[in-house]
Amino acid sequence: MFPIHKTQNLLFVGLFILTACSATDQSVATVTITAPPLPDLTELKILPTPMSPRQTVVHRNFQVTMSEAELTKGYQTEFDSTREPAADTQFLWIHIVLKNSGQQEQDLPEPEHFSVLNGRTEYKPTYGHRKDHVDYMALTTIMVKGQEVDAWLRFDIPAALALSDLQFAFLPESSQVSLAFSPSAYPWGDHPIYLWTCAP
Repeated sequence: MFPIHKTQNLLFVGLFILTACSATDQSVATVTITAPPLPDLTELKILPTPMSPRQTVVHRNFQVTMSEAELTKGYQTEFDSTREPAADTQFLWIHIVLKNSGQQEQDLPEPEHFSVLNGRTEYKPTYGHRKDHVDYMALTTIMVKGQEVDAWLRFDIPAALALSDLQFAFLPESSQVSLAFSPSAYPWGDHPIYLWTCAP
């Protein structure tokens, strides 16, 4: 005769085995989660036809003119020191004129709202401080009614590029052209872009 505690243990093990076997007979529902389809990245943004230098665009009471572009291998700073580019690099200078044609003061566009494009490669401006050239990044941030500013943006670009390879972009409502994002797939794809050729 088995002691009571051994009998209880055997009953417990038997009950556990029966429960496990009956659980394997039950069908388990499978839940499938379908992810939404990804946007088609093969549809690229179509950029507007670039304007020639010295043409003006108006965006929300701002007149913007890309006046000229210039390439240099070095420059003299406003502190009378000489600045040379890194290896395989050159300086691109973009001369722009902006005017507040509205009835109230407006914020000057931030430097990140300007780009230079070479195909699908986008370059952003950096500090210049070139002697006898007003640096855009040194301007005050508020423009009063009727005020006009005349300044230069500096871009560091590969030395192999010519002005004919480049386009200057004003992006009043974004900070990147985002060429890989089609307007139909992404809401920011419809932000306005104004383009100028850099070659005269």
